[in-house]
Amino acid sequence: MNPGTAQILTCPHCGAKKEVLSLLSGNNIDQQVWSDNKTIAPMLPRVSFVQKCPSCGGFYLMSRQTPEYGDDYSFELGELSYFETKEAWNSLKETLDLSEGERLTILFMLVWAYNDEFTRESAKPIIQEEQDFFHGIIDLLLESQQLDILLNAELLREAGRFEESRNLLNGYTPDDEFRKKLTEKLIERIQALDTQPFLISDLFPMYSIINVR
Repeated sequence: MNPGTAQILTCPHCGAKKEVLSLLSGNNIDQQVWSDNKTIAPMLPRVSFVQKCPSCGGFYLMSRQTPEYGDDYSFELGELSYFETKEAWNSLKETLDLSEGERLTILFMLVWAYNDEFTRESAKPIIQEEQDFFHGIIDLLLESQQLDILLNAELLREAGRFEESRNLLNGYTPDDEFRKKLTEKLIERIQALDTQPFLISDLFPMYSIINVR
């Protein structure tokens, strides 16, 4: 991992400045890839797409920032908790005309944050209100025409909609070894009535150099 000088963000609500990590290059050694599409790469950390201003508490998007860099270094990512991500979604969907890409990115952030909070290697009881909210987020993602059939099946499985997930895979023929293995794992989890995301890193090549900027 080769860090660059800090990227300087400007809050669109109050004008406060905030420094976050920038990378010149990185690699995906020891990368974890999860079935809910979340990737964790220690040597390729990503600044959160949604940022919270430490001054006024307002939320804003990295996609709407103009690149500006300082002289010092920062390893701040600006990561949000599940409840902060939920608050950000409720705010941004009302105040911004989100592009489809921005909308999908925030929705997936909610899926990952929910799983981090309640299901990913966690035995924490799931609050019914949050489970209902999660099911609503899954419905919004399923409306998109941009998602892969296997990802749709996985989202349905994570929502506990096992029959719908199984029906989506009926008649599906994987066209490569990775998709075949992933389909088999999905079916195993559906049959076990398991809603937890699972690691699929073993199905991916584990090392590459990625130039960021």
